[in-house]
Amino acid sequence: MIAAGAAAEHDPRPGPDAAVARLDLVLAPDIAPRLSRAAGFRALGLRGGRWARLAEIWGLGAEGEAIGAGPGAALPPECLVFGGVIGRRRRYVSRAVPGLALEIAAGAFVAGAGGGRFFRLTLTGPALAVAAAARALAEDLPLVALPASLPAFAAHRALGVALPHPADPTAGLEAATPLALAAGRILAARGAVLRAHLAALPLVPGPASADHDPEPVHQTRVALRRLRAAIAAFAPVCAPMLAELRQSLRGFGHVLGPAREWDVFMAEIGRDLTRAFPDDPAPPHLLSVARARWHDAYAALGAWRAGDEARRLDVMLAILPLLVMPPENGEAAPSFGAFAGARLERRARKLRRVTTLAELGPELLHRLRLDAKRLRYLGEIFAPCFPPRRMARFLRRLTVLQDWLGTINDVATTARLVRELTPDCALASPPFAAGFAVAQGMALGLAAASMPRATGKAARALLRLQALKPFWL
Repeated sequence: MIAAGAAAEHDPRPGPDAAVARLDLVLAPDIAPRLSRAAGFRALGLRGGRWARLAEIWGLGAEGEAIGAGPGAALPPECLVFGGVIGRRRRYVSRAVPGLALEIAAGAFVAGAGGGRFFRLTLTGPALAVAAAARALAEDLPLVALPASLPAFAAHRALGVALPHPADPTAGLEAATPLALAAGRILAARGAVLRAHLAALPLVPGPASADHDPEPVHQTRVALRRLRAAIAAFAPVCAPMLAELRQSLRGFGHVLGPAREWDVFMAEIGRDLTRAFPDDPAPPHLLSVARARWHDAYAALGAWRAGDEARRLDVMLAILPLLVMPPENGEAAPSFGAFAGARLERRARKLRRVTTLAELGPELLHRLRLDAKRLRYLGEIFAPCFPPRRMARFLRRLTVLQDWLGTINDVATTARLVRELTPDCALASPPFAAGFAVAQGMALGLAAASMPRATGKAARALLRLQALKPFWL
């Protein structure tokens, strides 16, 4: 069976078709009988007509793109037919939400040498209504989103054809671009990137495996932060439903963060202790306790990924571009450039207020790092609105500051993790506890040794950044 999928289409530009949206979702065939009994289905007041025949042929175009053609339509001559579907479809109309419709397509598919059953749901109607309906159905139905259309995903699974890469979110955008159009494209692209990383997480070997690779978790965390920055930037032009997605992303971050922190801890402190004290028996005591926490963090991440919260988050990411609200009738459409300048200035002002790093405690340094990181993400989002060379210089200096502040934060995180391990040795034998305490001191000393240099480098990077005149005003 092909995994479930979703693809959202929405045009946020003002006009008579501004509110029209389409969202494709797929439900596991064995769960399909529950659809009409689901609370969300009943709340939408859906009423349907008769079943009609469904048939579609799938082919690969000259550039490897998957194309579908129904009855009465032909694939281009250069297409290579690799599969298709046959089944039934039925259209439901909502009595509770004007303009909302749900089409169900059920049947069998063939793709390459394989095949199976499928059950696809297509919601159409006003964008916010489609988003709300998908969220309601996902509450008690195991809907799972695909990273591409059903033909494209089938070609990927059956023939090894690469899935379409998320488009460059800033390609074609400029200062005069309507804000709603720019926001929709950027949020859609950032959401698609995170969904792609989410799909790969179950395949990541845990720390018990010799093939363990920390990079997928790291890249997922980066994609999560970039998306959260974009959501925070465009929240003023999005529907209130966005708050639910932000809460889900925050919860995901709380599960993902420990796995990444222990990856870094084991890679860096484990390496530094081994190099600095190669013959000392104490470090293995600390690392054995830390390894147990490392395993627990990945176990929690795996449990979250297999649960309902991950599934609901995937559906919410699919409807993210539908949450951008176009201007009301009679309102002038704000431009991307005007919005960008105001948001950059609001964030940059926080960094300009800092005069010295020496007087900042750990908490304020952490906040400064977050401010620098969020400003950098905003700069990447709004780059098309400003002179390329000035924006590139600004981002380079900001990246240097963020890197050194990150080093300072790594020291604080290492110290916190080392101290958190203490209760794990409460029942250990006296020799083990003594060796563990010695290794704790070694780890804390190594971490603290890098603090003066990192603080000095961060202070110089901040001064160089503050020397740049704001070009977005």
